[in-house]
Amino acid sequence: MHVIITRYAGMAGKIGEAAPKVQQGFVPMLKGQPGFQGYAAFASEQGDIVSCSIWESAAAAANSRDDVRGWVRRNLPGFMEPTERFSGPVGPHSIVSPQSGGQGQSLHCMVRKAENLPPSEVQRPVVEEMLAAVRKVPGFRGAYWLRSEDDPARGASVLFCDDREHAHAAHEAALAVMREHQPNVAVRVAASGPTSVLAMA
Repeated sequence: MHVIITRYAGMAGKIGEAAPKVQQGFVPMLKGQPGFQGYAAFASEQGDIVSCSIWESAAAAANSRDDVRGWVRRNLPGFMEPTERFSGPVGPHSIVSPQSGGQGQSLHCMVRKAENLPPSEVQRPVVEEMLAAVRKVPGFRGAYWLRSEDDPARGASVLFCDDREHAHAAHEAALAVMREHQPNVAVRVAASGPTSVLAMA
């Protein structure tokens, strides 16, 4: 599994204009792509627009790139080049079923960044313990941990919960595990907000 996170700095005010176009046009196009598994977009409390797309593999994500860029160019020209893109293979993850997505469902999404990560074989049992901890939090809906494909010392996680309070509780539960086992790893919340677009395959 492969996740791509994109950030458009200072664009939160444009979510009302962009979200209906994305829901009505972009999402159906994504659902037609082989290997597509999920998509979420939200205006963050930090003032940005952030999107997360989930794919079966890096190859599936790469094969969709021309169609994705073509749709954005035709329909959302102001979003051609994100301020930041983070992508990588997914490690331990969990999603609570059912997750229908669509206009009738909104979850609170939190994207966290991690730096100074140890090697994967050292990190994995800690991430598995964090995942077990966040699964116990009321309102938990899903979580994905990934490591940067460009810099293996950097990572990210994406949390989905029913609301902001649950998302912060999940964040604190995961952070407690990290502080106990790997206090040298720096973790911060990069983006947080209610989803304006949510779609599952």
